[in-house]
Amino acid sequence: MKSKAAIQGHPLHPALVPVPIGAWALVLVGDLVYANTMNGFWYQFSYYAMLIGLVGALSAAVLGFIDYFGVKMSEAGHRSAKLHMTMNLIISALYAVNLWLRADFKAISGNAWTLVFALEVVCFLALGVSGWIGGELTFKHKVGVQEQSDAEATEIGMAEPATPERMPTRTRGLQG
Repeated sequence: MKSKAAIQGHPLHPALVPVPIGAWALVLVGDLVYANTMNGFWYQFSYYAMLIGLVGALSAAVLGFIDYFGVKMSEAGHRSAKLHMTMNLIISALYAVNLWLRADFKAISGNAWTLVFALEVVCFLALGVSGWIGGELTFKHKVGVQEQSDAEATEIGMAEPATPERMPTRTRGLQG
């Protein structure tokens, strides 16, 4: 289930996702500082960090789409990938709305500051959930993983005892 968007076998989507995650984390930091200081610099800081996050998210999304449509996945992996993709598209759309609400200092010159701040917090929390699902795609469902490219690692993984998390769903509960 190797990634289709990769350089020398290294998937590019997980290499780009830190850009929007980091940028949107900085939005939250900037908003918290702005809320406590009312210093306009931090409002602008958050605005540009949000813009950088959106550009990064769109770049990561292109690579994610390539893998979503090009990588063969298990049924469970495909369900997780669909949820991950849908959540990230919604989160990105909400950040775009938030960016528009903030343009030209509209959120602080009007009465929208509480709305944009609350929207930022909700989006950032949802981003954490979607990131968890993205991690499961790799570590649990093996999406983007080069199976058996390291014979020793494969042997070690196969030698680990079966645990309920590692057992196929249909055999869980059959163990006494």
